[in-house]
Amino acid sequence: MRVNKLLPVSMVFSFLVPIVGLIMSFLSLDKKSMNRIPFMLVSLFYFFILIKTPPLGDLYRRYLEISEYNRNTNILEIITQHPDILLYIHGYIFQYFNIPFFFIPAMYGAVMTYFYMASFRNMLLNNEYSSEESTKDKGFVFTHVIVFSALNILNLVLGIRYGAAMVFIIYAITCFYSRSKVRFAVFSCLSLLMHFSMIFILICFFGSRYIKIKKIYIIPLVFIFYFLSSFVLRSVLPGISFMGVGDYAMGGYVDGVWSEIPTDTNTLILAYLSRGLGILALFFYLKDKNEMLVIDRFLNFVIPACFIMSISYTALNRYINIAQAFLMLRVCYMYLSNANIYSHLRVISNKTLSLLRYYLLAFAVLSMVIINVYTQRRTLIMGGGWVYAYTSPVFLLNYSTTDFKLYLKDIDNDGYWMSE
Repeated sequence: MRVNKLLPVSMVFSFLVPIVGLIMSFLSLDKKSMNRIPFMLVSLFYFFILIKTPPLGDLYRRYLEISEYNRNTNILEIITQHPDILLYIHGYIFQYFNIPFFFIPAMYGAVMTYFYMASFRNMLLNNEYSSEESTKDKGFVFTHVIVFSALNILNLVLGIRYGAAMVFIIYAITCFYSRSKVRFAVFSCLSLLMHFSMIFILICFFGSRYIKIKKIYIIPLVFIFYFLSSFVLRSVLPGISFMGVGDYAMGGYVDGVWSEIPTDTNTLILAYLSRGLGILALFFYLKDKNEMLVIDRFLNFVIPACFIMSISYTALNRYINIAQAFLMLRVCYMYLSNANIYSHLRVISNKTLSLLRYYLLAFAVLSMVIINVYTQRRTLIMGGGWVYAYTSPVFLLNYSTTDFKLYLKDIDNDGYWMSE
């Protein structure tokens, strides 16, 4: 295993000044290495920040459910109550061993970060770019920073089951691409056990293995599926009887409150900005003449397929988020494969490459400043975990369940902060 000389220093700083450790972890990346340790250190940065995450939104509901567990709880009852049981089993284990709940979002946030970074690594393993002699590449570090910025980590942690399932399914598909079929199977199962809605993404993946859709058909198919949405969902969902999934989806996501477009400012800012950035990413993807067989066939299938969910705002948004997170990995690969002027992989003009570079820079800034910070400012202010970006996490040793429960008096029954 290759070890970069910056790694020991980045390890030390990760426990002294985490933001410095984060920067040095990126600088220690080596394109001829699996980069497991740098990825772990990058993930550790979010682990420290997320320790003090208040249980808002969906995370509050998960807290209420898990806090009911104790050593007398029958685990078989937990398994039979949910089709997606993974988080609840972890919650039961934490309760059984008296591990505070606040470690769950921190742990999952770190896991999401690691496996999303590892998904990008999987894309690079099975191609000619990584076979070049140079191990130092500014573009390599640059694209990993972009990948890091693409994770709206606080939003994913607050919707913890969906967030973890999204990253697991992305990692699973990239494992298939890098010829690790066992990991593909394992993480596909983990994704389903975390959030059963990932069955749609798996169906799209297997569909892409048998039905080849060319890039030029993506946009026309988007419109076709958009207009077919109501007819298809109302015809198919009532026939799904497994654990009441069909009725649940109809009642909540098609005819219920989750089908409606939200009106709060944060959600709308996040939606419009994210979709705008996604449309630009799609533009660059369509310009790339290089082909990553498994990845591109999946993207060409899943992007239009997502719009079959158009009748439900929440369902459409969730699946588009997955497709877009996957698309960002692909666009970062596009930048790397075209950045070297002497590479035979280069298929785009200097002008397009420059536009792509500026887009990625703008994406990173907007993602970190607007999507990750501004739209999550209430969570950051309430929890104060951002302090541990520049403060030694050693001080977190003083944080306890008593401190965590102080949040609860300011959170209403729907998981909203009442003091905003």
